[in-house]
Order: sequence, then C-alpha cells, then structure tokens
Amino acid sequence: MKNSFQKRVLILALFAGEIMMKSGAEIYRVEDTITRICRACRIDYVECFATTTGIFLSLDSGADESDMHTFIKRIEGTNIDLCKISQINLFSRVFTTTDLSIADGFEQLREINAAKPFHVLFRILAAMFVGAFVTPYYGGSVPDMICAACASGVSYCIALGIEKLHFPSFIRIFVSCAGCALLVLSMSSFGLGHSASPVLIGAITIFMPGVAITNAARDMLSGDMLSGVARFTEALIAAIAIAGGIGAMMKVWFILGGEIIMWERAEYKLPFFLLFGFFTALGFCILFNAPKKLFPLICSIGAVGTLSMAGGVSMGYGPVASAFIGSCIVAILAECASRAGRDATTVFILPGIIPFVPGSTIFRTMQDILSGDFASATTNGIESFATAGSIAVALILIASVVRLFNALFRRIEMFLNK
Repeated sequence: MKNSFQKRVLILALFAGEIMMKSGAEIYRVEDTITRICRACRIDYVECFATTTGIFLSLDSGADESDMHTFIKRIEGTNIDLCKISQINLFSRVFTTTDLSIADGFEQLREINAAKPFHVLFRILAAMFVGAFVTPYYGGSVPDMICAACASGVSYCIALGIEKLHFPSFIRIFVSCAGCALLVLSMSSFGLGHSASPVLIGAITIFMPGVAITNAARDMLSGDMLSGVARFTEALIAAIAIAGGIGAMMKVWFILGGEIIMWERAEYKLPFFLLFGFFTALGFCILFNAPKKLFPLICSIGAVGTLSMAGGVSMGYGPVASAFIGSCIVAILAECASRAGRDATTVFILPGIIPFVPGSTIFRTMQDILSGDFASATTNGIESFATAGSIAVALILIASVVRLFNALFRRIEMFLNK
C-alpha cells in the first residue's frame, strides 16, 4: 500500500510540475512546488531536479521495506500561461495546508491543465495593443502607432500559423519578423507613418525574449546555473532570429532599390508614459493569459515601471541605467503585490518588464551591419547586452534583498518565540 501511495504522490507532483514548466515558470519554483507536495504527504526523502526540457523525481518513505520510486518526465512545447502558474501556486498552498486528498488533487490539476487561454481574436488585439503602445517609447507618432498595431497583428497571425505547423521557435520568430519588416517597409514606402524605425521596433516587441531573460535571472539567483544558462541561450537565439529576420528583409529591400525613412522622434510628456505602460502591460496580460482579477494591479505596476524608465531617460541616465531603474521599481512592486495577494511573483513581473528589453538597439545594430558600419554595430550590440544584463541584475538584486529580509525576520521571530 505504501508503494502504491508513493506512486500516486509522485505522479501528482510531477503533473503539477509539468503544468508549471509548460506554462513558463522558473525552475526553482517548479522544484519547490514538487517538493512541497511530496513532503505534505509525509514522504521523507524527496529529490527533484528540473531542467527546461525535463523533470527528474525520486521518492522514498525512508522505511526499511520501502522501495525508491524514480520517474523522468520530458517537457515539450512551452508557452507562457501566467494563470496556470498562479493556479498551481494556489493549489500547492491548499494541498500542503489542508487535508485535500490525492484524488481531489488530480481532479483540480486536470481542470487547471484543461483551461484555455483567451480567444485568438483577443490575443491578436492584444498584440496590436503592444505594438501600438510600445512605439511611443522610441519616438513614434500617432500614425506610427497605427502602423505598428497593424504590423504587430499581422506578424502575430503569421506566428500562430507557423506554430500550428510545429516548426522550431527559431523559424517561427525569423519568418514572423521578416514578414513584419516587409509590411512596415511597404507601409513606409507608401507614406504611412512618419518613421519606419519605431514602427518596426514596436511591432516586433511581442517576439522579444523578455520572459527568457527574466526567468534565467531568477533561476541563476536560486543556484540553477544549468537552467539559467540554457534560458539565456534561448534568449540569445531568439534575438538572433529577430535580428536575422529583420536584417534579411532589409537587405532584400535595399537590393530592390527601396529606402528606409530614418529616425524621426516624437516627444511626449512623462505622464503619457503611464498610459503607454498601462496598455502595454494590458496587452501582455492577455498574451500571457494572466489571471483576470489581477489585470488592474499588473497593469498599474507596468505603468509605474514604464514611467520610471522614461523618467530616467529624461534625466539623462541613458538606456542601461534607465532600464535598471525601471526594472527595480517593477521588481519591488511585484514582490509587494506577491506577498499581499499570496501569488507568484512571476505573474506581476513578466507583463511589466518586457518593454524594457532593448528592441531599439537590436534594430540599430542590424541597420549598422547592413550599411557596413561595424564599429557602430559593435557599440549598439554591446549596449543591447548591457541593457539586458541590467534588467537581470535588477531582478536578482531586489529578489536577494527580499530574501535577506525574510530570513532576518524569521530569525527575529524565532528568537522572540523562545
């Protein structure tokens, strides 16, 4: 009976971990959830090792007559689903603090796993929102915002179509960004919009590897160096696919005799960035299927973070320092919201942090390479990596400080209770 019980616990814990991993959760959160579920069932020996492509779990009750059970689960096909991460987080709390049976636990997990994301039309509209409201960050005008919304919606539809054909992620991003670039350049040649640069940057934001960068930073903070390096590599491959798709189409455009309207910045007052940040975060909330009840709070965090970043730029701190400031603000607010709402920090961080990903410098790097200005391309490339690094450092710094204070408060509480 004990062996049968251990098998059921093992399968339950792995099922919860699989849902989290496929929904884009950090490695440390997956391992912690699996371990908590197993120990809540009074299993003394639990060893869990998770990577981006698999989960390895061993259980043993510790008794002389018990057998160790080991299971390997391969993970395929990950998508960002913040609602499922939030629900599994809540499930683990309920399972570990109540007398919820394993059978009831399986039933709840099946319901969570069967939940569908927002309808495809809402997701296309969300992609258009992101493209439109990211464009002003880079000096795009109102006509540019309209063009970016159209390009972002079309490129997202291309990505959905390629995804159904089960092509690798690199191909999906490359083709989608190439199609996006072709549409933006075509609109620019017909005089639609004032500048192709901010339009294109805004339109490709939905493909930026902000999630991979964020999760990589949090995994490395928790000591999961293997997974952290794997996700940083994933982010690098995505960036190469974006730059390659845009660069290839721009090269073809030049060969055919086309021209690109260069940078023409529109200026906005700082309060407008609250609006831009709010609606950008709203778009990502829908794309990432965040819990509906948390939309106002997540969007508010994104708005304040965007205002902080824009404020840093206006004060002359530069893109790297400004991204660091904005990321710190988002991370602090996310940690506070996570503890107030007892939800996963990831749910609050991801929609607000992605606009800080260096889309403009990636675009300018490709422009410089195509024009043969390799010195400027090197400078912009370094700035891209520095900005991405500043985002990661900000997340690691704030999370480390929060953990330090939590450990300190626990020690003080233990001392007072003696």
